[in-house]
Amino acid sequence: MRGRLAALGFALCVSPAPALAEEAVYGEVDLTGLARVSWPLNAFAEQNAMVCNVNGPDGYLAIRAAPDAGAEALRKLNRLAIVVVDVTARDGHWIRVVDAYREVTPDGVARPLKMLSVQGWAHDDYLCDYIH
Repeated sequence: MRGRLAALGFALCVSPAPALAEEAVYGEVDLTGLARVSWPLNAFAEQNAMVCNVNGPDGYLAIRAAPDAGAEALRKLNRLAIVVVDVTARDGHWIRVVDAYREVTPDGVARPLKMLSVQGWAHDDYLCDYIH
């Protein structure tokens, strides 16, 4: 089939599907979609986003030493951890993380503030806006 399409002047182009925005409610938390959509609308360099889209087999977001999936994982954050990012420091879909903390469990139940100090890079397919 590919040969026939090429002979007719068609190119078969396969690209990864874009990340779907997780819109879900977990306990007291409402995830409202990918945070990268709202970052350009906000005048502040540092923004908070919540870890989302990690419901698969791994179940975490790795904060990496460099903006690359093969870079060393500095810390692994579960769903609903809050990541503080610098929206002026981007490399494609990678964004610079300046800190992280948790104020709810992965199920959305309030808990005492827990700092998860880390600096590195996160892929923005796993960071959502939220209401808590």
